[in-house]
Amino acid sequence: MADAALKEEIRTCETCQKQFLIIPQEQEFYKKKDLPWPANCPECRQKRRLALRNERKLYKRKCDKCQKDIISTYAPDSKYIVYCQECFWQNIG
Repeated sequence: MADAALKEEIRTCETCQKQFLIIPQEQEFYKKKDLPWPANCPECRQKRRLALRNERKLYKRKCDKCQKDIISTYAPDSKYIVYCQECFWQNIG
C-alpha cells in the first residue's frame, strides 16, 4: 500500500519542458527499488528507449529445410539456418 504521506507531484521534463505527474504509486515503486525519480516525462523516456533499439528489417527468403517462402529478420545471404514455423517445431520436438 502506498505511503499516506506521498502526494502527487508535478515535475518539469528536462528534455521537452512539459509538466508531468508522478503519482503516489509510482513514488512508492521508485522508493522500493531505490531509484531516483524520473527527470523526463513518460513520452520522452519512451522516445529514448526506442532510440536505443536496433532497427528491424524484414527479408523474404526460403525455409532452409522445406524451401517454403517465409519472412525473416535474417537476410537470405546470412550464415544462419532459418526454418519456417512448422520445420522449427519439427526440428526441436
